[in-house]
Amino acid sequence: MADAGELSEPVQEGSDDATRDQKIAGLARQVAADLTLRPQEDLLTQLRVRLFDAGITVDEAELIAIAGTIALGNQSG
Repeated sequence: MADAGELSEPVQEGSDDATRDQKIAGLARQVAADLTLRPQEDLLTQLRVRLFDAGITVDEAELIAIAGTIALGNQSG
């Protein structure tokens, strides 16, 4: 049984249907939002953590490209 406030199932039906690119774009938006609240945190570190937690594997070149979209303010993918 989940504690109050703890998610034990997807928030919305179909939330697992996102493509890999859509998931990465969503994670990029989350990291961008996190960094506005905690600008002292390292972009690449936070991005690696989010991707790892989501089970998404990227190579270093793709990681840098995703980070670039965040740094430029374009998290649409």
